[in-house]
Amino acid sequence: MIMAEPNEPKNRIQSLTRPKPDDDQADSLDVLQLLHRQRWIIIFLCICGLTAGVAYAKYATVWYQSSATVLINQKSAGLDKDGTGQEMVEEDILANHIQLIKSRMIIGEALQQNDLATLPSIVERLNPERTGFDATDYVVEHLSISKGGEGSAKAARSLRVTLTHTDADDAQLILTAVMKRYEQFIIAQVEQLMGRANEMVNEAKQDIEADLIAAEQEHLKSRQDAPLFFQGEGSSNVYQDRYRRIQEELLDLDIKESTVRTRLQRVDATLKEMDGSDDPADHLDKLALIDSESLERLGVFAGLQMNASNTAEFKASMPAKAEEAHTQITHLLELNSERQRLAALFGAGHPKVQEIENQIALVKQFLQEKRELTTPSLSFNESSLSPEGLLKAYVGFLNHDLATLTERRKELTYLSADAERKAKELIEFELTDMVLQKKITRQEALFDSIVQQLRDLDTASGLSGYLYEFLEVPRRGEKSWPKMSLCGLGGLMLGMFSGLFLAVANDLRDGRFRSAAELDEAIGLTSLGRVGKLNSMKKGVAGLIATGESPDAEAFRLGRTMLLPEIRSGALRTIGFTSPMQGDGKSTVVSNFALSFSQIGLKVLVIDADLRRPSAHRFFNLNKERGLCDLLDGRISFEEAVKETKADNVYVMPAGSSSTSPAEFLQSEELDEVLATARSHFDFVLVDLPPVLAVSDPVVVLPRLDGAILVIRVSKVRRDEVVNTLRRVETAGGNFVGCMLNTYGASKAFDADGGYYGYYRSDYTRPKSKSAAAAAERSNRVATAQVNGKAHTNGHANGTSQTNGTSQTSGKAKTNGKVKSK
Repeated sequence: MIMAEPNEPKNRIQSLTRPKPDDDQADSLDVLQLLHRQRWIIIFLCICGLTAGVAYAKYATVWYQSSATVLINQKSAGLDKDGTGQEMVEEDILANHIQLIKSRMIIGEALQQNDLATLPSIVERLNPERTGFDATDYVVEHLSISKGGEGSAKAARSLRVTLTHTDADDAQLILTAVMKRYEQFIIAQVEQLMGRANEMVNEAKQDIEADLIAAEQEHLKSRQDAPLFFQGEGSSNVYQDRYRRIQEELLDLDIKESTVRTRLQRVDATLKEMDGSDDPADHLDKLALIDSESLERLGVFAGLQMNASNTAEFKASMPAKAEEAHTQITHLLELNSERQRLAALFGAGHPKVQEIENQIALVKQFLQEKRELTTPSLSFNESSLSPEGLLKAYVGFLNHDLATLTERRKELTYLSADAERKAKELIEFELTDMVLQKKITRQEALFDSIVQQLRDLDTASGLSGYLYEFLEVPRRGEKSWPKMSLCGLGGLMLGMFSGLFLAVANDLRDGRFRSAAELDEAIGLTSLGRVGKLNSMKKGVAGLIATGESPDAEAFRLGRTMLLPEIRSGALRTIGFTSPMQGDGKSTVVSNFALSFSQIGLKVLVIDADLRRPSAHRFFNLNKERGLCDLLDGRISFEEAVKETKADNVYVMPAGSSSTSPAEFLQSEELDEVLATARSHFDFVLVDLPPVLAVSDPVVVLPRLDGAILVIRVSKVRRDEVVNTLRRVETAGGNFVGCMLNTYGASKAFDADGGYYGYYRSDYTRPKSKSAAAAAERSNRVATAQVNGKAHTNGHANGTSQTNGTSQTSGKAKTNGKVKSK
């Protein structure tokens, strides 16, 4: 037998599948559906947990709690500013008290003093396997302390001490002993600390008192050595006032000296100008440089000159002339002085300055006419003073004034230095006195504080350093564990969480499809329909459901309607049916599809290519002998291999004789010839193939067909099986055009969740009563007779049918047992 590679079918159609999701994409998990599927596991474990909790609460060891509440405030040594007398302890102090109460020292001494270590309730709880574990360790382990109160008193500075024990009375005794020993320890510690504090305060008092006396003696000696003018705090510093006045006088002296030097420089310059001029009137103008005070002194000097003359003539003529000359010269000097003032104030061109200059000119003209009044030689002869002499005398006056000012400066400088030194000494003494006073004040404050502390210690000597307010004394223990409600709730929660965990684990382990949405996400193939209860092979053609009016029959009509356009166009002539594993119902689906297509007048051939476990012949009550294997082996012809069935337009090619090498038969070129012949003789060829994951036969045949339909039994197939089936077929070159879902045995949730693979189900096709059901049955038999009846005319038979709105199609004729092509 010649083996051949599979040939590409001529009428290969494009896949009707939608793009499949990535294999690595995480599957979505519907929590509600998961809980519904695994509800019995969750309910069972919840019941088990609740039962275990109740049993534990009933038979577990009973524990009792005895509690005490103590308010801990720290006593102040005296009244504070608010007058409360108490200050709340800090968090670290509360922590110290907690550690103290739970310490082995306090608990051990409490048990020893009250002989509680030998209580039977304690002895029976001691574990001999724990080395060194004694009664003290047991109490420490079962003693708990919490801070604060409840509700609005959560921030209260209180401690709640709780002891848990198996005996209610012993719990009260043990806790009472512990709290008493704790109180005794605190009182003893406070008394010891207060005694030491009293001793330290007395020592500090003595030291501070000695320092205070020394400071007072030092201040007394300092006041004895104080300067005469020091009158205590707040007195003025006379040396500072004297120094200030001297500095002011020196400033005035500087101004006067500067003025004199300026005048001296101007007069020297004027004398130099007069040396080059012989005009007496001009010389008189220069006398305006003399200030009024110096002018008076010069007048006195001139008067002395005049009194020196003793002649009678001079005495007789001098009064009138001197008076007139003095008047005119004085007037001229005043005019010159006023002119200089106005020129400096308004400028040389001002009208007032011009008026003064006109008056000066008139006075000069008058003096020229009366020269005897102004000429020194005529008036005073050789002994009288000239203007130049007056200016030189004025220079002498100025030099004398400078010498006087210099001497005065020396005196004031010495006095200023002496006043500054004494003022600084007085200031230094004032500062020293102030420091000594502050030192005494501080020492007095410290001394008063120490004395007050001694008084407070004396007052509080009989009291502890802390205020203990037992808000709640230890009482007989109350039952704290076990509590039926808590144990039951805990067991229920434990069972529920365990059930949820096992439910998720079990659901993840189970790879079956739980809903149509999961199937859609896994494969993405177009659904041709879904069927539930399929027919039995023992009934033959009568057991096929495609001719009925049930929802399952409508499923095959739905698939037929979806494939029919491609079949009529010639793109889909040969189609294979396979499944992932055995028992998925593919042969039943093939038989029903063949009958469904025959109802619309198509001539259909069913080829049973499942050579290992053939079953197509059983649905049509045929013998499997003389079929595909015999045809491929060349023992019979194509016409002999094709067998007519009781259903009109449905022909079957059984598997034939058994073969030891079915894969080799299906890989041969003869299979291609068989398929080509089938295409030429029939409108539609359906090939029943073995499961893909069981054998390799489908992978060999499907690439030669126009398309393939995957039959999936959702109640048993796993996700990985479907994915591997698709991968194998597509890798070999096969083309799935859709899938058919077998929901027999699936859960109601899957059947209710249509998803992409669901279709409309209702009671539309179901009879409403027994009479309606009988009428539907009679109508069905009539329709079946019209479609499948064998009416022969001249060796030809024309069968018509119209289903679901599909137009009637002429059937193919059978003549002499041989099939003729159209």
